Amino acid sequence: MPNLVLKAAVADYGQLAARAAYLVAQGRPVRLELHTFGERDVTSAAGLALARRNVARLRDAFPVDGLIVHIPPQSVPLVTRVGFDADQCRHTLAFASEIGAEAVVLHRYFDMVFGQAPPRARDRDEAAQGFEEAVRDLAHLAGGTRLLVENVGHYSLLPRDGRSYMTGPLDHFFPWEIRRFREAVARHGLTGVEPFIDVAHATLSANLFNRRRAQPRLTDGDARFGWITTDDLDRAHWLEPFDFVDERMSYLHVSDAIRLDERACADPGLDAATLVRAISSEGLELGAGNLPFADLPARFGTDGDVVLEVEPAAGEDHVTNGAQFRSLEALSGHFVGCTCHRPAAGPGF
Repeated sequence: MPNLVLKAAVADYGQLAARAAYLVAQGRPVRLELHTFGERDVTSAAGLALARRNVARLRDAFPVDGLIVHIPPQSVPLVTRVGFDADQCRHTLAFASEIGAEAVVLHRYFDMVFGQAPPRARDRDEAAQGFEEAVRDLAHLAGGTRLLVENVGHYSLLPRDGRSYMTGPLDHFFPWEIRRFREAVARHGLTGVEPFIDVAHATLSANLFNRRRAQPRLTDGDARFGWITTDDLDRAHWLEPFDFVDERMSYLHVSDAIRLDERACADPGLDAATLVRAISSEGLELGAGNLPFADLPARFGTDGDVVLEVEPAAGEDHVTNGAQFRSLEALSGHFVGCTCHRPAAGPGF
């Protein structure tokens, strides 16, 4: 059984305490991934003081086994102007070191643009090199803190209307890109850096990939599909969300999402609302989408941390987030008694 981890905002002690109390009541270790906002916690003096107090209170009240800190959301005006926001990572690394966190989660992106704006990067290799250089610099600052590099998928922005989004050359972290990133990490000797997958984000990428492959003419010129290259399309005939997960990963983000099937991806009449929902829905309670979680243990195994990153259901709030608790128990049921053997990666992966 992997460690099943809950997520809570470090700026909200009510969330922290509710998650810890639930884990204690279930006889599980108190392991939390701390969501950060930026000014409300790690990038301002007042926010940082509040975050420190909340972590100290948490440790006084509960037997905390481990903490992981997630970098704040990216600022659209900033990351559509610079390649990568390293400052927010430095602030978060300093906070993580101070509180004794095991790891920091950061998104893999570079040279983002808003909406249908022209690309800023000439090609993916250039962007990948820029990101790898940024990670190498951060790894030298991190000391013993692990850097966990997360796939973005389609970077949809509120109000999730199909027009508000960012794109960039490193959006998707396809299985072959993960392999390339690991090679770069090994080449630079970055033993504390590793890639991992958010399965909902992988669903967004898989939906875009499969739709692009099935309907190249209808998706041509649409920036949402723009960084799925001919080389990518030659690597696989079809991608499933869990194809992005492999046996070397020790960390995972889990929530349900909307997977398009082959018929929908090939449908020339697929309506815009269905596509938008399929490439923007994440954070769903397990069972609210259609991902086959019974298949996940065969990909991830029984070691490492699995973080339930689930939004509250109707009638709940971020403190009384029963959807996250129910999802943890549902996922636990899939891992209990699993003796699955992991399959080899598919052709071209």
